[in-house]
Amino acid sequence: MRLLLIEDDRFYAKQVQVFLRERLGYEVDVVRSYEEYRELPTLEPYKYVLLDIFLHDCLECDLVDEIIKQNKPVIVITSSEDLSIFDRYNKKKIIDYVIKNDMVRLEYLIMKLKILAFMEQYGVLLVEDSNSYRRYLYNFFKIYYPYSNIMVAGDTNEALQILNENDDFIKLVVTDYVLGNNTNGLELVKEIRRNYLFEDIAVIALTGLDVNNIMTRFLKSGANDFLQKSFSNFEFVCRVDNVIKSLIQFEEIKSFVNRDYLTGCFNRRYLYDAGLKMYQVLRRAEKPISIAIFDLDHFKNLNDTYGHTAGDKVLKDFSRILQESIRGSDFVVRYGGEEFLMFLGSCDAQMAKQIIEERVRKRVENRVLQLDEGEIRYNFSCGICDTSCADSFEDLIKKADEKLYEAKKVRGMTVA
Repeated sequence: MRLLLIEDDRFYAKQVQVFLRERLGYEVDVVRSYEEYRELPTLEPYKYVLLDIFLHDCLECDLVDEIIKQNKPVIVITSSEDLSIFDRYNKKKIIDYVIKNDMVRLEYLIMKLKILAFMEQYGVLLVEDSNSYRRYLYNFFKIYYPYSNIMVAGDTNEALQILNENDDFIKLVVTDYVLGNNTNGLELVKEIRRNYLFEDIAVIALTGLDVNNIMTRFLKSGANDFLQKSFSNFEFVCRVDNVIKSLIQFEEIKSFVNRDYLTGCFNRRYLYDAGLKMYQVLRRAEKPISIAIFDLDHFKNLNDTYGHTAGDKVLKDFSRILQESIRGSDFVVRYGGEEFLMFLGSCDAQMAKQIIEERVRKRVENRVLQLDEGEIRYNFSCGICDTSCADSFEDLIKKADEKLYEAKKVRGMTVA
């Protein structure tokens, strides 16, 4: 992702650049004045604009309006804590504002960008029977989470059908209490919690009614939060941010548990948990699945010759090539010390072999790593099996491993 930062404080601009690159992998281009901004040919490359509203040559000018007119979302940056400024810029439909007086606020910016990326990746379901209020909610999310994926429903049954059809995609449900067809949001929340954990879907409940104990009933039924409909836009933003932050933290914990620390690949725990579920789904749909197991040839000799630090660099390099070679629906596992496993869904053995020959083998055979320890080349052997030759998930992995054993007898970039 690429962002534009309009900021005349060089030290702060550098901090933002370094933090966002190291923590999120984002590239940040910096302009330090209104004059420099005017020289930009276009804002097209930038997903978001981070704007200091007090530039030395543009003190509270209409730069926010100018950028928003170009359909670029704006996050305001300021050193002032004057609440009247926040109220004024809130009316201009900025995404958020960040106070730049300490490192804690930089952490806030990083989390905000994580939340925006999460909302772009997953879906939001708005459940509201009033057309006008549903339109308000839709517009709210499009302003404050501009790349969010929004679905709408008018009653409990419609909402549950949409959830069922978009399993693992919808991560936030916002529901009113009173819904169409004599249904209500309380019933919906109870049904959601029968099927989804708090780490899977967050629910925010709303109502404009003064119903006795309704907040307590919603929260006890499994809603993450509850608001009366008199809320301000920024209050709603804060509530949405808080529940999405919890989902992100759940994901980060899962990632820590399911990933290999050195390479970033998934681990065996993930393979036999999520991988088994993916196998079962694809088999029910009668789709082929291929498993490819890779082993780095003579890796012990490489470690003994160049040292374990060099060996780790080879593992990371090879794992990156594997991960860059697959589709989004596939995954790579660090299966053992120098062994990796590739799960390829809707893919038979012939197609898997072609992918590995073209995307992995060609890159590795021309690869020379320039390390402090010297120039290093490495080879791999690979065994492939698909579901036409296996009776179960465990059998599929076992037979791919047997194919690897055959390939290792030959060595030297053999794919069997």
